[in-house]
Amino acid sequence: LRNLSLSIKPPWVRRGQEAQLHCQYEMEGTPLYSVKWYRGTLEFYRYSPFENPPAKIFPFTGIKVDVSMQFSIIMTVSNATHVTLRNVGFNLSGNFTCEVTADAPSFYTGVATNVLTVVELPHSPPTLWTEHTKYDPGDILRANCSTPPSKPGATITFLLNSMTVSSIQSRVISKFLLHS
Repeated sequence: LRNLSLSIKPPWVRRGQEAQLHCQYEMEGTPLYSVKWYRGTLEFYRYSPFENPPAKIFPFTGIKVDVSMQFSIIMTVSNATHVTLRNVGFNLSGNFTCEVTADAPSFYTGVATNVLTVVELPHSPPTLWTEHTKYDPGDILRANCSTPPSKPGATITFLLNSMTVSSIQSRVISKFLLHS
């Protein structure tokens, strides 16, 4: 068992969308015993080619593993190397692990871990309010820039005549984040 790696595409996924987890490995001629998938320390999916059926899903709040058939070919969307997660929520952000075990006599086991981050983008552009519509040099500019909720929270930068306004000249009034 060698060259074990886990890729997550996309690594930043919007809430409600799907994520593809791909566990790559080389068995070097040894039969596969099992591939176990974890979110944190909890197993949520297992593929064991010698069991019937080979795929088993374990209950995990917020995880929806797609084991449906893909198109008309004999291949499931989730299998020995791939797991498709549907309708992901914020609670799935974190470490995912695939654990690959070779069959007897060695039962060699390897693990690979990667991070999934679930995000929510603002649903509209920021809104800018200014106290006046026209300013002369030397006037004090009072402005407010607000964005819709997002996760992670939006970072706002003020520019005045194409130059960044320093943090000494501006301040954050409040910050709101989306929660699941």
